[in-house]
Amino acid sequence: MRNFFTTRIRVVIVIAALCALVTMGFIILRPGKASPMNNAVSVVMTPVKSATSLLVRRAENLYNYIFGYELLEAENEQLRVVMSQQNQDIRNSQSYKQENEHLRALLSLQDKHTDFVFEIANVVSWDSSSYGSVMTISKGSSSGLEAGMCAITADGQVLGLITETGSSWATVTTILDTTSEIGSYIFGSGYSCIAQGNFELMRQGTLRASYISSSATIRNGDQLLTSGDGDIYPAGLVVGTVTDVGNDEVNVAKYAIITPTVNINTVEQVFIIKSFDIND
Repeated sequence: MRNFFTTRIRVVIVIAALCALVTMGFIILRPGKASPMNNAVSVVMTPVKSATSLLVRRAENLYNYIFGYELLEAENEQLRVVMSQQNQDIRNSQSYKQENEHLRALLSLQDKHTDFVFEIANVVSWDSSSYGSVMTISKGSSSGLEAGMCAITADGQVLGLITETGSSWATVTTILDTTSEIGSYIFGSGYSCIAQGNFELMRQGTLRASYISSSATIRNGDQLLTSGDGDIYPAGLVVGTVTDVGNDEVNVAKYAIITPTVNINTVEQVFIIKSFDIND
């Protein structure tokens, strides 16, 4: 019995050896085919490899996105800096241009009125209503400004008088204000009159020249200039242009509607006449 089992074991061993030899030969003869073991491993590892590859690709895409975003952000920041500098350069250029224009205007005024001493100021705010027309300017007593000084534009258009001052500001009551009165004359004909603010006309941006001789010949387009009477306004400054003519309420004199040569409510800069020669 023992020999029988020994013989049988030997047979099994021989058969196993033959099977192994056949399997090896099969692998050698067919190198393109995977072994069952390799096949089993591949079945298990393939999904893992696919998932790993997918994760790697996504990680690479995320890295590229983050890196690219950082590059774009850095580039945008550089562009913002460049644009900010360019905008500042533009503002500086506009400021220099405006300052140059102001200086040219001042020189032109000084050429025309060599006896005038000017102070340039900017208009800070307006306070126009049915009862008054005033502006606040950016300079005051610390710049030598005083109540009673005349304000004009670069073209010599009369704007009004300073009526109140602070250390760094002043109030200018314009020629449209109902309290305004200016000794004037019509250029060319020489007829004298008083330019006055008017409640109704103030809303229209105009004023009235009253007490004109009934025999005066006045035409639309005639210019009204300051006469210098009263030593408040220098003579020869522009008050405005005649745009309408009529007879007064009692029909003993004429009046004229005067339109300033500039829209006073939009003026941004004024020239204050600090001193001038008074003609005797």
